[in-house]
Amino acid sequence: MDVKEQIEQVRNLLLTNKKPSYQTTDKKEVRVRCPYCGDSKKDKHHAHMYIQMMPPFMFHCKKCETSGVLNAQTLRDLNLFGNDLSMSIIEANKSIKRTQGVEKLNATVFDTKLNNVENEYTENAVNYVSARLGKQLNNELLVKKYKAITNADQFFKDNHINKPLDWNNNLMYDFDNSVGFLSSDGSHVIFRDMTGQQRKKYFNLNLQPHNFSISGKIYNISSNVNMLSSTVHLIMTEGIFDIIGVYEHFYKDKVPDNNDFIFAAACGKGFLAVVSHYIQMGFLDLDITIYSDNDVDSQVYRDMKNSSPYLKNNVITIYYNTIEKDFGVPIEHIKLRKMVI
Repeated sequence: MDVKEQIEQVRNLLLTNKKPSYQTTDKKEVRVRCPYCGDSKKDKHHAHMYIQMMPPFMFHCKKCETSGVLNAQTLRDLNLFGNDLSMSIIEANKSIKRTQGVEKLNATVFDTKLNNVENEYTENAVNYVSARLGKQLNNELLVKKYKAITNADQFFKDNHINKPLDWNNNLMYDFDNSVGFLSSDGSHVIFRDMTGQQRKKYFNLNLQPHNFSISGKIYNISSNVNMLSSTVHLIMTEGIFDIIGVYEHFYKDKVPDNNDFIFAAACGKGFLAVVSHYIQMGFLDLDITIYSDNDVDSQVYRDMKNSSPYLKNNVITIYYNTIEKDFGVPIEHIKLRKMVI
């Protein structure tokens, strides 16, 4: 079956199996009710999830802004997995795997510019991160690989952003003495105080006030990942310094090209939200490893696993650092304890 035949089969089976379902006038999309937000409560005939009729069948809900690629999990959420429709979609996805499918995880939904020009501000940021991790890093690596903002003034100028002020027209944060990190979709910057003198250690700057996507505060290291790989390894931590530390200490020399590896930090959103984010992006199967803060009881992860239809049948590997609270520290301050649930 060629791609055109697969598209027509997907179109016909969607329109037949999902009620309500509607085809757009140009026939490029089919819209159905969104399983993630429940769609319109007032009118059960409304359908806000638009599905493109072209492999790999991207979807986007115009009500809750959830978007991604149809895959096994999304089809389960739509109550369609296991029938001819799901097999057609998976086959169509496989047919394009050889010609595309590499997702650049350094690309962002929003056009946010990062500048790696060096000066005294960037030097302070580089020294701070290097000291935190016990690794001698450089500004180019921090900016390109770790999406760091090492010069806040330059960042605000390049992106035509006014620094946020409080009611008294005072700066809400000392950005010049902070290092920032751009979120997965480029909608937020998570700034971290480097002086220890500010009232708040962290300041989350929303660059897109009208953006409510689940990835708003999730962070990932830049990498290239094959969306249609049979297995993608998702490595997660709670904080940004933790995931950079985990990558630098344990993975950098083993997976230099990051093929089929995603390194992500939840940043307070919760690990289940991170998993959901990458499932909805279209990654077909995730092998999950969590480098946990040591004050999180393992029962939390068992409860998380049992509460998720996707995770219930997955093996999750968890590492604790028995010396320090987390992994945003030099390697000599880390001793691993492993458990599998």
